Amino acid sequence: MPYPLDRMYLIHYSCGIPWEEVVYHLKKDNLASGVYERIKKGILSLEFPPEFILQERNLAEELGVSRTPVREAVHRLSQEGWLRVNARRNIQVRPVSVSDLREVFQARRILERDALELLLSTGLAREAGRKMAAMAAVMNDSRGSLFSFITADQSFHSVLFLVLGNSVLRKFWNAVSEEMIWLGMQAMNEKRYDDVLEEHGKILGAVEEGKKRAAREALLDHLEKTEDILLRKIDDVSSSYGRGS
Repeated sequence: MPYPLDRMYLIHYSCGIPWEEVVYHLKKDNLASGVYERIKKGILSLEFPPEFILQERNLAEELGVSRTPVREAVHRLSQEGWLRVNARRNIQVRPVSVSDLREVFQARRILERDALELLLSTGLAREAGRKMAAMAAVMNDSRGSLFSFITADQSFHSVLFLVLGNSVLRKFWNAVSEEMIWLGMQAMNEKRYDDVLEEHGKILGAVEEGKKRAAREALLDHLEKTEDILLRKIDDVSSSYGRGS
């Protein structure tokens, strides 16, 4: 059974809700979450590019579900800022802008710099180094797919927050990381692969050796280069998308 039994038993016994009704509502929640994840992946991967128009009916037919879980997913994504829904229920993927990119990198510098320094001050460098090395290998094996490469790239950076074990920091980072995947898909290309891997290698080497200053400099240099490249491209791509239907 794909639903957590401990949660099901808790609802059943503590609330006195019939077992069949518990199963029904959990299936409904799971379905809505699945639709949410599917639409969000479509946005991040640019299957649904910026300013693309989505329709509840088409999404429901494509996913083989009713409109209710689609509507719930759209509401959640609009609250997160990925979709815009007007009074006439027109649904549009949000546009991209230079200000989006600048804000994301400002957040990255604050979060990653401090997370890195905290990690290297608490004896977690060895564990972080092992996980970063594993993700660097995944990145190298993902060269055939831009989306796979960029998501692996973000997983490399996510190691800092995973190893620290701070759930609040990880929540903030996850939001920034999703933005970075979306922006990277629009402005990055395979010509940057080797440079990214080399820059990650410098970060990894400094972390493995426990060198705070070198790790910090390598990280900030990597972020600066990435931001500069994306800034040069984001203006062009932001005006190149048509509207879907």
